[in-house]
Amino acid sequence: MLLNSDTLTPPLWLERLQAAAYSAPDIGTACPLSNDATILSYPDPDRAGPAPDRAGTARLAAQAYRANRDTVVDIPTAVGFCMFIRHDCLDEVGLLREDVFAQGYGEENDFSRRARHLGWRHVAVPGAFVAHRGAGSFGAARAHLAARNSRVLNRLHPGYDALIAEFRAADPLASPRRKLDTVRWRTPDRAGRSVLLVSHDEGGGVERHLASRCAALRAEGLRPIVLRPAPAAVVLGDGPAGGFPNLRFTLPDELPGLTRFLARERPACIEFHHLLGHDPGVMALPDRLGVPYRVRVHDYACFCPRLVLVGGNRRYCGEPDIADCESCVADHGRYMGDEMSVAALREGSARFLGAAERVEVPSRDAAARLTRYFPALAPTVVPLEPEPDAIPQPKPPQCGPVRVCVVGAIGVEKGYDVLLGAARDAARRRLPLEFVVVGHTIDDERLLATNRVFVTGPYKAEEVEELIRAQEADLALLPSVTPETWCFTLTEAWRAGLDVAAFDFGAQAERIRQTGRGWLLPPGINSAALNDRLLAIAQQTGHQCTRQTATFDCVPKPS
Repeated sequence: MLLNSDTLTPPLWLERLQAAAYSAPDIGTACPLSNDATILSYPDPDRAGPAPDRAGTARLAAQAYRANRDTVVDIPTAVGFCMFIRHDCLDEVGLLREDVFAQGYGEENDFSRRARHLGWRHVAVPGAFVAHRGAGSFGAARAHLAARNSRVLNRLHPGYDALIAEFRAADPLASPRRKLDTVRWRTPDRAGRSVLLVSHDEGGGVERHLASRCAALRAEGLRPIVLRPAPAAVVLGDGPAGGFPNLRFTLPDELPGLTRFLARERPACIEFHHLLGHDPGVMALPDRLGVPYRVRVHDYACFCPRLVLVGGNRRYCGEPDIADCESCVADHGRYMGDEMSVAALREGSARFLGAAERVEVPSRDAAARLTRYFPALAPTVVPLEPEPDAIPQPKPPQCGPVRVCVVGAIGVEKGYDVLLGAARDAARRRLPLEFVVVGHTIDDERLLATNRVFVTGPYKAEEVEELIRAQEADLALLPSVTPETWCFTLTEAWRAGLDVAAFDFGAQAERIRQTGRGWLLPPGINSAALNDRLLAIAQQTGHQCTRQTATFDCVPKPS
């Protein structure tokens, strides 16, 4: 028995591996599943997971045995973190080759291939589980040893990497992993009524609202079940964190099986948050399960295949007639609707939205845009979060350059081009103006090259307000070039004590008008005019710049 020093073993682990190894005369080695064991990793074979504690290891081992009992699955190589070797196999094959592989990594794979050439099989034992912390045995030397010994292994056994790739593609452990996921899923603490939430897997504001919605459902005594897309499939998760990647149903072939699986969860209703990446089969679930459904609109996917109303010029498209929409999609691509026309997308959306029990939008602006395309709808406006009750007052005016804070993950639709143009103009005209991005962008390097932008890097949601305050900015800029349906970063800037300048459209303009906490700028304003407006705003609030600048009229804060 080879066992790494960074493993944690549950009761009966050795007996189950021994039983598997002696279940057939040609089995040479047997290995368990683990959280971190390359091709034997569970729940996700493509990435290592955290090691459970002792109680969690024992629980997983018991569930693995309940799911898979004495099943064995042939594998191309044993995995050396926990490897049972039959004595007669070892006698015939010989010892591990320390003369070739130095301290470790690759020697068990070499042994496995030598054994296979002599007719011995290697098996995974999905009814057994051993925890593995991973990389604990070799520490900092791991990467060097792994790279060196991988080259050695492929010289000794040509085609080894291709053999492993073929095994991964075939994935014969998919069914045992799915059975284990099913056993874990159906524990007594997960009993009761549920709500199904269909969403994409792209993060952002949709994910943030999804987490909030799942928490609210749990508070109501309901179990949230999240359905996310996978290539030609849907994957179930116990709330937004997922954790069950093997509860994967190929669509449309496994739609009946998915329906049966979900029917056992006693769903009260289905909430559709986003269909990006999903097979159309998921839209049949309400009828198949006999439950009502609601739709939460987060963007413009129901009538714009590009989702965010940004055209080929990387600015707000202005929502032209359908012929121009078709041309835009043909020229610049789509994110929704496969190859269907814009007209077909809107016709299908009209049917889907019209049959919903309720359609919710975050803002009045979003409701107005939606009803322009679907006049029969009466969407309900439900903000994604309450407006802050007590917004800190902006800091007292200062001297020195005007510092402007931009918050979030800044891509094209979030105004990357606007920010880059403003930074370059500020550098070219030597304006007393600098920008700080609390977050990251699609191309930090070009921004940094202006010497007018600082980028903090990605952040966790719970630390954003503190990060914004730490920048000691004079105001925030929301450079989104599309009409937002809500905008969480606007709330974050307010809570951190900054007033916000934004373009005069969408929910961002609606909310600034309601609160009076900011300034509205004309959409399409050029970089020089934008910078002049930002400096004028700073002067109007009492900021003393390090050089004289002209005063420009800004859209005033509402009274």
